[in-house]
Amino acid sequence: MFEVIDEEYEPVDALKDYDIKPRIPDEDYLAPEVQIIRPQWKFPVALFRNYRVDNQGLLDDCFKVDFEGCRITKIVKNPDDLKAVRDILAENYRSLKDCYKHYSAIGAPSDIWSIPLNTFTELCNVSKIIDNKILKLSDFDRIFIATYTKPADKEKNHRNPDRALVRHQFLEGLVRLAEHKYLSSGAAANYGESMKMLFDECLGPFLANFNHNSWRQERYWNEEVDTVLKSYFPILRSVYRKYHGQKTLPGQKKFMCLEEFHRMVADANMNNDNCGERDATLAFSLAMMTQVDELNSDRIYQMQFVEFVEALSRVADKFSAHPYGWNPINPITGQQEVL
Repeated sequence: MFEVIDEEYEPVDALKDYDIKPRIPDEDYLAPEVQIIRPQWKFPVALFRNYRVDNQGLLDDCFKVDFEGCRITKIVKNPDDLKAVRDILAENYRSLKDCYKHYSAIGAPSDIWSIPLNTFTELCNVSKIIDNKILKLSDFDRIFIATYTKPADKEKNHRNPDRALVRHQFLEGLVRLAEHKYLSSGAAANYGESMKMLFDECLGPFLANFNHNSWRQERYWNEEVDTVLKSYFPILRSVYRKYHGQKTLPGQKKFMCLEEFHRMVADANMNNDNCGERDATLAFSLAMMTQVDELNSDRIYQMQFVEFVEALSRVADKFSAHPYGWNPINPITGQQEVL
């Protein structure tokens, strides 16, 4: 055995000629820094990517169905006048549709979207169409009745309830109001002028508060929300499956109805001072994708999963407490409310 130290723990003579030093520790290995480039978040990868957004083609199809379904052509006889009225309604149709969708949800006496008299009165009071001078409540009631009254030979449709306005009747009602307020009073020379005055003085500022897509762009369609939704996707899917199917017919794709959505919100204890049953109803309606024909299809009452996720997000946004000092903007008046 080769010895390197003696009994006194000194190097043996054979090693004295060598320069012996302590072992030098190895330096710590530092891996080179690698910059991780995160892929940019885009809408096509989001959980809500299959939501069909309103585009001009869809809006044009909706307007065509509504205009052909109402009786404006029987009210406005002059072709030039009729074209002027049609152009004004078409130009403002997106806002008119969103306004109708809002009031038909909060005012519907059942799960059929429509605007009854009291809700239409509220709309016309807030928008200052009713002035109690030229257009009084008694006149307004007669116009409302004339608008919803259907011809005797017209077939009954449960999606078009009595004593309430559906989407195409809402447009007709505005034309009748413009006729009484401006044309019959002599303030306008024709229907085109009366409609222009109605929008300039009343509906224009009022309709500016209705853009249901702005909430999606400002609060919902972003990476942070998408990350949370994907994290809880299994739970969201299970909740949707638990509460859907009550009104689904055999062979039909299962969907969630308004009654089931209300039950889910109640079971989750998501009703408080900020979010009531009316808010849940509105969230359900606003989350539903626009349908061209609302009178010959029940699709606007049949919530699919991508719509359910948005409706639940709207309820959560309404339910949650807001930061101190935050004052919401009333969607009807456009004014800030001090909490």
